[in-house]
Amino acid sequence: MFTRVLNKMIVCFVLCALLTNISMADTDDANRPQAHRPGIIEKALLRELGLAEDVNDSVIVQLLDIPDKRGNAISLIRYRKISSATPNLLQIFNDSKTSFFKKLSAAKALCDFGNKEWMPTIKALSTDPNGLISRTPINIDVAGLLARAGDYSQFEVVANSISDSRDYIRSMAVHELRNFGHKTDPVTNSAVELLTSVATSDPIPRMRERAIRSLEKIAKTKPEVTSKVIDALEANVDSPDKNLQIVCRVKLKSYGRELKKD
Repeated sequence: MFTRVLNKMIVCFVLCALLTNISMADTDDANRPQAHRPGIIEKALLRELGLAEDVNDSVIVQLLDIPDKRGNAISLIRYRKISSATPNLLQIFNDSKTSFFKKLSAAKALCDFGNKEWMPTIKALSTDPNGLISRTPINIDVAGLLARAGDYSQFEVVANSISDSRDYIRSMAVHELRNFGHKTDPVTNSAVELLTSVATSDPIPRMRERAIRSLEKIAKTKPEVTSKVIDALEANVDSPDKNLQIVCRVKLKSYGRELKKD
């Protein structure tokens, strides 16, 4: 019975991670346009919460007090980059009654806003050999989250998942490797090597594209990785997969214009 429930929880978590684990932390409140236009996922969250598109941020933060709406409220806070919710998120994270998955959601939001108070707790859970995280794909997500906050100690968890036979596990690993970008830490070179291999040799086109996007994310931190990105794009420019081919051609054209300027 417990195993069945745990499996259902894992499936739900993985689906949510794949759908919503996008880069929501690249900017903060100050960079959000005044005329904010919600995207598809954000509109869906607003509908689920029964809110209008022009809802005030404070109203969204207040929904954190309602257990049934807390999950969607946290996601919406991340999309809208409402950093003023930090104290409320910390309260939720530190509450002993908060479920693990809600704690993890709160930790991701806190990470978005530069807060690191969640790290000791999450790291302790991730390194517990008898805990929930170590026995599920959640450890990949957590390793990436820690890396996003500057702790690269769980790199091997992600690296080892690249060779997993399950596509969704590999996809998660490819996505999380983008968080191991650092200007000088050797772990970045290892991440780039793995991503380059996936981007040029993986049999699944969407996996190659995902790896290219992760390489691009690392290149923002370590510009010299841009050459690896271009190599991966050129390796796929004549791909039989039309979508991958188009993506690579468009991106190569963009990089070509930038290189000419140099």
